[in-house]
Amino acid sequence: MKKPKIGKSNARMTRLSITTKIAVAFSLLIMFLVSVVAASIVLKNQALFKAEFQEKGWSIVYTALPYFSSYMQSNNLDYMNNIVKAIGKYQDISYVAVLDEWGKVLVHTDDKQVGTWFGDEDTKSVMAEKSDILKLHSDDSGKPYLMDFYAPIKTAGGGTIGYFRLGVSLAGLTMQTRQTTINIILICLAAIIAGIFLSQLITKRTLKKPLLDLTAATEKLAIGDFSYKVNIYSQDELGDLARSFNTMTVHLSNLVHSVKSSVIDINKSAEQIIGQLQTSGRTNNKLSQTFDLLKQGTEEQVAILKQSSSLAEQLSEQSKNAMDGILQILSEVKKTVQVSEKGVNDISRVGDNIQQSGRSLAGTRNLIRQVDEKARQFSQTIADFSELLKKTNSCTVQVALEAARSGNEELARAAETLHAISEESAQRVSQMSSELADVDNTWSAAEKAMDSNIKSLSEGQEAVTEAGDSLGKVMRSLLQSKDFIEAVASSAQQQSANIEDIIRSQSGIINGLLKSIKKSSGAGSDTKVQMENLHDIDSLTKKLIRMVDRLNVLSLQFKTQ
Repeated sequence: MKKPKIGKSNARMTRLSITTKIAVAFSLLIMFLVSVVAASIVLKNQALFKAEFQEKGWSIVYTALPYFSSYMQSNNLDYMNNIVKAIGKYQDISYVAVLDEWGKVLVHTDDKQVGTWFGDEDTKSVMAEKSDILKLHSDDSGKPYLMDFYAPIKTAGGGTIGYFRLGVSLAGLTMQTRQTTINIILICLAAIIAGIFLSQLITKRTLKKPLLDLTAATEKLAIGDFSYKVNIYSQDELGDLARSFNTMTVHLSNLVHSVKSSVIDINKSAEQIIGQLQTSGRTNNKLSQTFDLLKQGTEEQVAILKQSSSLAEQLSEQSKNAMDGILQILSEVKKTVQVSEKGVNDISRVGDNIQQSGRSLAGTRNLIRQVDEKARQFSQTIADFSELLKKTNSCTVQVALEAARSGNEELARAAETLHAISEESAQRVSQMSSELADVDNTWSAAEKAMDSNIKSLSEGQEAVTEAGDSLGKVMRSLLQSKDFIEAVASSAQQQSANIEDIIRSQSGIINGLLKSIKKSSGAGSDTKVQMENLHDIDSLTKKLIRMVDRLNVLSLQFKTQ
């Protein structure tokens, strides 16, 4: 039987193991769950930070309003300017401004704004409503970058004499969100790597060994070795496939042995019939010499033919039993082919999922490279800020010395405080630089791990293709076995029909011999009648010889099958 040709499209498919496909699917599930949890954490932190900035802004506004009210009534702009400058030095403060009741800027952290008019819609809205208002400003990408606090400055009697504006920068919120995002990405990478290794370790033990064992068993079966048994590793679809394969092997082995035994029996029966026919031929030669022996020989031939008919009936029964076994084996083979086709389709779907995972990992690797470049730029910014702090410390020391020289204790204390703040800032900047260096190393390691994972995905894809090819070989072998069994079934059916024809022919020959005996008994010494009977017997003998030759050919065909 010719083997089916393998298409070029199958040969060109990239090999990817089913274990790697399952590993990638498991890793993607972990990444999705971690991403969902991380997104909820980021959103919650953003809400908390916004609330904190809002509380901080209103606290500053409500603390400064009484002072501004008093100083505006006394027209003390210097004190108001000092307060504005002091507030402007606070962390996350973008600007501070005090307006009169018509919107003119009295004091501002930016001296260039003093004397200008604020005519924007928000200021007009506050002047019209004369109540506290908070505005949140966002950039073009939709990210908030500034909180604007508006509050009227009122006298003790409730009259409005001016307005206070405070801008709080949300750069700290953006930085915290970015740091949280970086940590989440690192956690996702760790989860993906752990998921890939764990799922590969598990699936290699549960899938690869059974498939390789099944492939080896199929190759053994193809060369006629029915003694090999597939090991059953688990109680699942692979275990059912292994059991079905073992059952099919047993049935095929029994069928082959049954066919061989039937062929041997047919050959023996054919030899007996040939020997008996040869004896019958010698008896017919003696009939020409003595007609008395003709009757006795004819009766012997009838007995021999009856025995041959019995053997033919036994052969027909054996052929029917073999036919039933063949049909049962054919049913098992069809079930096994259906299971194999399902496995091939599952392996194809897993290969598609792994290809999608490879593209997703490549995109993640590009994102890591972009984040690493941003981290290096931020590291340079921190280095510049550290140099600025060093210069500030030097300046603070000079101020402290000058204050000590002039005897200004308040200025000396302020210089000491500023020096301490500068030292603490330098330490924090140094710590941030160290942490950023660690993050940079972590990104580099993550990029290498991502490259390794992409390579592992490629290798895994080749392994899945190998598994698919192995399962394809199994299915093709099963299809060959199916075709072989169908051919055997067809041949057995034809042989059964031939045996029934032989039985009918034997019945006709026996009836003819019995009629010849009756004629011989009634003919007496009439030579002409005896010669006619002799011709009838000779004709029946020739038919019997042709029937034996046909039975012998049928036996050889059955043996060949």
